Amino acid sequence: SITPDGNRIWTLGLYKGTVAYENFQRTGTGVLQLLTPRHAKLVRLLGGSSGRDVDKRLECERLGFPWMRMSSETNNEANANNNANRGLYPEVLPECCCYLRLTLVGDLVECGSHDVAVCKVEEMLVPDGETTGGEHLDTAMLRDMGIITAQGRVAD
Repeated sequence: SITPDGNRIWTLGLYKGTVAYENFQRTGTGVLQLLTPRHAKLVRLLGGSSGRDVDKRLECERLGFPWMRMSSETNNEANANNNANRGLYPEVLPECCCYLRLTLVGDLVECGSHDVAVCKVEEMLVPDGETTGGEHLDTAMLRDMGIITAQGRVAD
């Protein structure tokens, strides 16, 4: 959504007890990577395992998706000369539709097994040569592929 002052706002559900949750809770910032259908084979790894038990970077590389550092070469033209942004991005998956740099607005909202984070979109980056970022992977596609259940959990 868009606030009256023109800020873009996204809400995220963060599963408690994960490395991602702890990192976001500690820093109040993160990068949301909108995956493409090409990334579907990563969903079980990324959403069905813990970074405490699995080296996700290594496993992504084994599956053909080596993590990359965001830099002026991967930023859109508007950000190409902004060297200050280089430190704001962790390593990310290649070839996502887009990358949203988010900051937490207020506090996390307690919702049982998850917390909800209301976030301001600080910046959106798309791959070089793209204007819209392309088709993104969504839950309907993942259900059709049998990767997640009707409840949104990673299927066995």
